[in-house]
Amino acid sequence: MSSVDARVGDGDSVVVRAFDVASSYDLKAVRELVERELGGRILSTNPLLAGLEGRQMMGVFEYGSLVTLDLSETRAQALLNHLDRCAQRPNKDTITDEFVLHIGADERRPVGTEELHVRELNRDTGLLVAVVLSRSVALEYYERLVADALAHLEQTIGYLASKGKIPRGERDITKQVGLAMLVEHELAVSLAAFDEPEIVWDGGQSIGALYVDLKREFDLDDRVRILQQKIALISRWSTFIISRLEGRRAQMLEATIIVLIVAEIVLALIGKLH
Repeated sequence: MSSVDARVGDGDSVVVRAFDVASSYDLKAVRELVERELGGRILSTNPLLAGLEGRQMMGVFEYGSLVTLDLSETRAQALLNHLDRCAQRPNKDTITDEFVLHIGADERRPVGTEELHVRELNRDTGLLVAVVLSRSVALEYYERLVADALAHLEQTIGYLASKGKIPRGERDITKQVGLAMLVEHELAVSLAAFDEPEIVWDGGQSIGALYVDLKREFDLDDRVRILQQKIALISRWSTFIISRLEGRRAQMLEATIIVLIVAEIVLALIGKLH
């Protein structure tokens, strides 16, 4: 039995760190790098879970998140830097979170998002913890993006409500709508990967119970529901703003045509007078 799978003694603990780094990771490239350069052992392929030195583990996820177990902050950051080449469309800011995983016979229910108690640290526990934490930091990244998109659209809607028209600066407004629609698309793709992980079905009753506790502690279901509601609002506002912009363009085009017709008539009259 490997040290990762071996049961550890009572009173032991490890620090779990989670990072949302990019829109996605190339898991095939990460696996090759882990085996070739880091000397890690692949414990799961998708999501990718690797055993490193001793009981250290790392989980890497297609939607751009990485989770480390029992790695120091310095070592975790070095690992992030090492995997930069496998990250696609890096985030402007990296979202981070961490908590302490207590391991021992006195198993208790989670008491908060900063600490968690489990009976043992093994491949299944490590994978499940990594899955939930990776989703939590990924959701936090999207929560920030959606909040920014809503704030920008609210300014335009507020101006429309008070002035009765879309403000000037059509290019900026179009960019705001484009950003909102991009967030909507990317979130829809990422949330599709948030189905119940296979480890819940394969890991037995204790893993299933742990998954329920973890989801509740990190409010995953509620946060996804709220995000979906906000995305629906962004979609409605974006559609409305686009229709108003198109209406304004049509009015400008009609006005231009009228001006040209009037100019043509005036020129014709001038020609007759001469």
